Amino acid sequence: MIIERISKLSVGYVILAGLENLHHSIELRRLVIQDKGEGYGTAALRLIKKLAFEELHAHRLWLDVKHFNYVARRLYENESFVVEGILRECLKIGDRFETLVLMSMLQSEYQAN
Repeated sequence: MIIERISKLSVGYVILAGLENLHHSIELRRLVIQDKGEGYGTAALRLIKKLAFEELHAHRLWLDVKHFNYVARRLYENESFVVEGILRECLKIGDRFETLVLMSMLQSEYQAN
């Protein structure tokens, strides 16, 4: 999915996985926004939630985010994603290890908002 401004200029993209998952669990694998601070990330995330829960009838929408990515984590928390756990130092990037935070939202939580 490509994220565009009204003027049809691309400002980012989204990758979703598990659209036909047997367990109705969709993964938000990547959300990339070039023009940060303009509200595109929030708008895109709201459309992703709408797509996942209203059109694809997902039970669960989940993601992982790097522990140090406070801007993204705040966005997900503000959009009612819940921290499920921490994968400590699970990624080896160069000569260091990075930690991931697992977050999710359930259909019932989406409907309550």
